[in-house]
Parts: sequence; C-alpha cells; structure tokens
Amino acid sequence: MRLVCSHVVVSLFVVVQTTEGLLGLGVDLGTSGVRTAVVDGGGAVIGEAKASWSDEEGRSPETWVSKLRETLLECPGASEATHIAVSGTSASLLAVDADGRVSRGPMMYCDAIDDESAFQQVLAFAPEGHTTRSKTSALAKLVQWHLAAPFAHGERCAHQADYVAAALAAGFESEDPTKLVFSPGLIQSDWHNALKLGFDVEALAWPAWMTKGLFPAVGLDGGCLPSDVLKPGGTTSSRPRTVSKKAAAQWGLREGAAIVGGTTDSIAAFLACSFDGKSLIVDPGRAVTSLGSTTALKLVSKVKVDDSTRGVYSHRLDDAWLVGGASNAGCRVLRYFGFDDDELERLSDDDLFFGFGRQGDEPVVNPLCDRGERFPVNDPDLEPRLPPFEKRRTDESDDAYAARRRTLLRRLLRGIADVEQRGYAALADLGATPLVAVTTAGGGAKNKPWRRLRSDLLAVPVVDADYTDAAFGAAVLALTEHPRSASSSEEKAP
Repeated sequence: MRLVCSHVVVSLFVVVQTTEGLLGLGVDLGTSGVRTAVVDGGGAVIGEAKASWSDEEGRSPETWVSKLRETLLECPGASEATHIAVSGTSASLLAVDADGRVSRGPMMYCDAIDDESAFQQVLAFAPEGHTTRSKTSALAKLVQWHLAAPFAHGERCAHQADYVAAALAAGFESEDPTKLVFSPGLIQSDWHNALKLGFDVEALAWPAWMTKGLFPAVGLDGGCLPSDVLKPGGTTSSRPRTVSKKAAAQWGLREGAAIVGGTTDSIAAFLACSFDGKSLIVDPGRAVTSLGSTTALKLVSKVKVDDSTRGVYSHRLDDAWLVGGASNAGCRVLRYFGFDDDELERLSDDDLFFGFGRQGDEPVVNPLCDRGERFPVNDPDLEPRLPPFEKRRTDESDDAYAARRRTLLRRLLRGIADVEQRGYAALADLGATPLVAVTTAGGGAKNKPWRRLRSDLLAVPVVDADYTDAAFGAAVLALTEHPRSASSSEEKAP
C-alpha cells in the first residue's frame, strides 16, 4: 500500500524554549545497554550516563530496571528533569498482569514466533504488505501468547519503552523491582512502538481488521492493548502520566515530572541526528543509518511504503513519513569475532579501506550472528554467512596475525555496508523518495574510512552529525510540544 503525502513539514518539531527551567530526560533502551541524557530548552546537554548489558541480560526487565537506576543516579540533571521520554527496541513485547507483575515475555525485537497457527491468524486479517505480517511483529507475539494461554482480565501487553515509562511514573511495590504500582491507565504506548502491534498511524486508531476481525476470531479482548497510544512527545489529558512520590524516591527523579509519549531506539537516533540546535529538521531524501549491534535505516519520504516481505514499514512524523527497516546484521558481529575498540581503531587505517572492494573471488558475507533476518529481506530462517577465521597459531608472527585480522575486519565491514546498500535499494524499489544524503548514528559512526566506503556504495554523501546518541534524541523529544494524544486527537492523517 502506498500513500502520497500532500506536503512534507520541514521543521517537524520545535523544542520548547519559551519557558525557563525546563529539562528533558531521555532514556534509551538499546540492544547493548541503556543510556540517559538530560538537555535544557535550548538543546544543551546537561548530563549523560550509560550502562551496558549482555544479550542475555538484555532480555530481563529486572536488568532494564536495575541498569536504568544506575544511570539515573549517575546522570547529572536527571533529578531535576521536568519532562521524560523513553525509547526502546521496536517490537520488543511483554505483558503485565492486574497486580503489576510481568506475566509474559519479554519477546525481543528479533524473536520470531514458532506457532504457525498463530501466524496464519495474523495473515488472515492483516492487509497485504502490513508490517504485522511478520513472525517478529508485536501483534504476532501477542496472538501466540493468547492462543497458548488466554489473557486474563486486567492483563495488558506493553512494549519495552511502555513498560519502563510506566515504571518511571508509578514505581514499584515495596522496592520490589518485579512488581509495578499498577493502575489501568499505566500502560500507554506511542505511534512508533504501536505500529508493529497493528496501530493505524493514518487513522490514529486500532483498525477494524484487528478489533472486529482478528481479535474476535482468536478470542482476544481490546483490554489487552495499551490504554492510550500517544503522539511521540505528547500526553493525554484524560490519563496524564507523572512521576509519583514513591517513584521519585525510588528513581531519584523529580516528583510530578511529565512522562510523555516515547519512540523506538532507531527513531530516537534519527531525531538526534536531525537536531540543529533549535529544532528537528528533516528534508525528503535525507536518511539516518544507525550502526549499532544491529543496522537500522530511516529515510524521510513523501511517499508511505510498506512491504512485510522485505521488512519495510513507514512511521508517521506529523505530515511526513519515516520509511525504513532494521536488519539483525550489524556491529554485534565484530564482538562475535573478538574485536574490541582498540583493535578496531588500530586496524581501520586508510591503507586498509582505500579502494575497499571485495577482493578477487571472496564470497559475499552475510554478517548475522544467529539465524533469522528482518530487513532488507524478512526471512526468519536465513542463515549467517561468515568468513572462516582460525585462532592465532603458536608460531604466527604479530604482523601475520594482524594481517589476517585486518582481512577479516575488511570483509565484515563490507558485509554490513552491503546490507545498508541493499536496504536503501529496497526502499527506492518500493517508490520511496530518492536518497540524497545519509547521516550515521551509533558506534559505527566513528569509523571514517568505513564511512567513505559506504558513501561510494550508496553514491550519496555520508556525513557526520553534531548529535547521534538516541538518548539525546529522546531527551529532545521530551521537550517538544505535542499536547494531544492519538486517542483524542482531531488531527487528520496526512
């Protein structure tokens, strides 16, 4: 399905600068850890902090909470923040019961369901090309859970960002980090996170094919969904979320601070890269590639494009579309082969990357660490294709070993760059606005020779951004003016 916008707003969001004393706190839950940032009304950074986690730890809500508490205590200005926004990994879903405890999951962004009957139910009702027509979609996870064990009264699903935002607002019972202080309106989502749960970002409502088709067919009730879906950065007048007295004491936050609609981690990175010091500026054809543990592409387009077979979907940003997808391939593969920051910097010299072509008959690298890909092809059974590499031999010289490591690194980085190139080619093939420039976010942004290679492959400038941290993007989002919620908004879709 394609929809052409009548126009694109160049300055989508204007940071609140008319009221002195406002501070935005951004919380970003990424694939490798949590980051926090505090900015003032002019976009100046007041404080930052971060904590990392392993892949296994990153699947635990208790880890999210404990690591976040760590960073908040270490982040200057967090205790004075007036507005808070949370970004999390897309389609990472869990459920909370009526007592406030995690009752299911989480299933993370890259986890595919294994119940074929549940997936067939989604395919029977979701429109062709819809982003929910994927075994990793949040909707597929919800249906699989319910068919395995029906949702109880009062039990709600929540995205990673929804859950953490609720925890920041309400706190926990008796210092127990596994039990939220629960209320019916506690679990609220946003346009960006709710997209893969089925939310209609044009009509700003749950679609009839879900509420009147899929849900009755599988016996689900709408009460399992988040109570509100907010505009990113916005609030709802009917159920405003603020930091409670208990939560303020537990988190070290300001009592009464507003918890606004959040976003996904890759969109938060996009917002950071699009900030010019006063506002978030976007132009059709400009894109951001987030090179972290995974690789996410976001392109500003006049045209809405969706294709679930390629993992392509469109997020709404006021009157523009942010189209793209997220690959499971990324810089995680570098850690898989034991590269640390020092070695990456040492090996990434100009001689290595000059004329960075695939050498001779080298096979194409598919830089996945595990089976399954989401974008630019959506295939949960796709296998990794990694270069062979033997451990260092006892008689091997330092120079010989370094040369082998350099070759390995070159092939891996080329493989990730190929994924990026194929991703933007898929967007162009579907009719998105042509790519004109790319800004890089994430740890991969530091590698300048790699950036030159990517620019050659994409045939457009690949440029630096003043701001790239997703937590910064979330902090800026926290201070944007979005007074209405999706559920009560009278705005017309683009």
